[in-house]
Amino acid sequence: MSSSFNEPSLRMQVVNLQTGAVSIEQVPISKMVTAKKPVSGLTDSQVEQARRLYPQVGYVLCKTLEQWIQGFTYDFHPEREIQAWSVIGAVFEEYNKTHQLSLAKKQQVVRRLIQLVGGEEFDDSLSQELLKILNQSPEVPTFVRNPNQPQQPWDKIDYQMLAEIYTEYVERHPGVIQDDKDELFVTLARLMEGNEPASELGKELQNIWDYLKKLESENGEFDSDNISDERQKRSRNVVDRPGQKKFRSDLMKAYGRCCAITDCPVESVLHAAHIIPFLGAKTDHPSNGLLLRVDIHKLFDSRHLGINPDTKKVEISPLLINTCYQGLSGQPLRLPKSKTERPNYKALLKRYQLFSGC
Repeated sequence: MSSSFNEPSLRMQVVNLQTGAVSIEQVPISKMVTAKKPVSGLTDSQVEQARRLYPQVGYVLCKTLEQWIQGFTYDFHPEREIQAWSVIGAVFEEYNKTHQLSLAKKQQVVRRLIQLVGGEEFDDSLSQELLKILNQSPEVPTFVRNPNQPQQPWDKIDYQMLAEIYTEYVERHPGVIQDDKDELFVTLARLMEGNEPASELGKELQNIWDYLKKLESENGEFDSDNISDERQKRSRNVVDRPGQKKFRSDLMKAYGRCCAITDCPVESVLHAAHIIPFLGAKTDHPSNGLLLRVDIHKLFDSRHLGINPDTKKVEISPLLINTCYQGLSGQPLRLPKSKTERPNYKALLKRYQLFSGC
């Protein structure tokens, strides 16, 4: 659905293709990336539903039935858009019974309905009247996007894995342009929904997926919820760290022998920093570590500097404002190419909660 009425926006799920994080955001329609070519086929049933909707509401925005039907093929899941338009059509038809409307006014009403069904809230009289009809319609509870109860992602897709496959492909093909990325995302999402790869692109993405799953099974993942204190103590205040040398070596390799935040390449001042503090061999996993310059490591350990687990960007405490470290605020964390060496999300989250609670 689309419109240009008062810079409309829709409350929708947004996938971060770097982290795989899914958030609910109010996105202006003008900033949405739309498909440049059809991405879905319509079943006979869907075509028939679209035909029925055209004389009810479709004619307001599309000059021909063919344009109206073709429009649904640009939607990733046309059934959901058809369902949304069924609700919009029912409300518009009811509103139209009691109002004499010009074509321009009909377009205004339909576009406002798009916004309302998309989750926006308005206090004007038109919106309130339309909402009253919406709330009285028996079809509405099955679809309307309640801003306070956002819908779940379209299907049971592992978005973190989707982001990892996407990133791996782009790294292997550095010349990929935006149009290619659109096709890449569509093909990858279809693949992760369970469709068999038919194109060469789909087959390559399947191979990357298999490769990442194999890598994960061979190396395992750091489990931040399943660790205990396994440190070996030689005296009251001294702890042995037999794996520290390997831990640092692993991080040096993962981060290209440069600080993950400052890019400093001076090896003598680079430390292997634990995200969850050292508690034995399990915490020496590369994804529980960051390669940090010695002063950054101290700031990280003293909770003057934190890393947001969702944005993977640096945040600083108020004590660092107006210091030489202020410029680090908002600095993105450099991530290793290997999936199993990237910072563990749960570990970052636990550390970030300590930082933000200071």
